[in-house]
Amino acid sequence: MSNEIIVGDWSILRRSYKASPAEANKPKQSKPRTRYVKPPELVEFEREYNEAHALKFPKIPPECRARYTFSDKDANSLTRAIIAHLTFHGHFAARVNSTGVYDQRRGTWRTSNARRGLADVTAVINGRSVQLEVKAGKDRPRTEQLRVRDEVQAAGGVYEFVHSFAEYVAIYKTLTT
Repeated sequence: MSNEIIVGDWSILRRSYKASPAEANKPKQSKPRTRYVKPPELVEFEREYNEAHALKFPKIPPECRARYTFSDKDANSLTRAIIAHLTFHGHFAARVNSTGVYDQRRGTWRTSNARRGLADVTAVINGRSVQLEVKAGKDRPRTEQLRVRDEVQAAGGVYEFVHSFAEYVAIYKTLTT
């Protein structure tokens, strides 16, 4: 072993670190998020839903009642709100799950038996088959969904893409009037 000192190019190491400790502790700049505001249609439905629930259980004091809240800020929340609205008004509604299941033993995803392109919510409104595909954010319809939409409409059913609760309420009103 020698006691030789190796002098290298320290500029390589310097570039891999931040210039100063103050910059290292500086928080990352992120764009501000817009505050979520519930649409008035959803606020009205929440009020109706909670009033009906209070009438269903009159012996429970108001301060002890669970308050049900709904949202349409993501696809799962919007789907839950739509199903709750349909069942509240006496229609049949069910969520269709076409997501595969992860098999840990095989280490792969097993596909679902549901057909590709089926809508997220299937419902019967006044005897008419209604399929509602929930799209939130930048989500866009896939080709399988467009193909199923055309088949359902050709068979006399209704297949709609829903992006918000307000849009759903407009579709619902056209189907019930």
